[in-house]
Amino acid sequence: MSTPAPLLRLEIEALIAEFAWRIDRGDPATVAELFTEDGWYGRESGDRSVGHDAIRAAYAARAKREATAGVRTARHLFTNLRLVQQDADNASGTSVLLLFAADGPPPHPAHPLLVQDYDDTYRRVGGQWLFASRAVRKLFVGEHFAPVLPLGKTP
Repeated sequence: MSTPAPLLRLEIEALIAEFAWRIDRGDPATVAELFTEDGWYGRESGDRSVGHDAIRAAYAARAKREATAGVRTARHLFTNLRLVQQDADNASGTSVLLLFAADGPPPHPAHPLLVQDYDDTYRRVGGQWLFASRAVRKLFVGEHFAPVLPLGKTP
């Protein structure tokens, strides 16, 4: 197995960081733009949102929840990225998410809410790397964990 080019690693790390930033501090409604048109985001349960419209709908439902539950404070921390490049425009990777999240404005007690694996595929479209898929699997779940993103469901 060959080591992926350093530029690929930087570009994929930037994509993953942008994903986390848009959810935590930016505009979650724009997360779908980080996926290919036919890209999907799914869980080990089989729940899966496919395509920009379905991913946007999941984040719209999350925003609707915030309208009733109040502001959501979250930090998605990704680490341990391992990449494999299939060809010039396709790659796959795994990373680990450590999530801190709570309803309401900060500060909050620092208790991890979730540790989960992300198995991703990436595709370069128009010179930009995007997620072709993100499959997540929970490993550790905090005492107060409750999913707030309804993947694969019609809101």
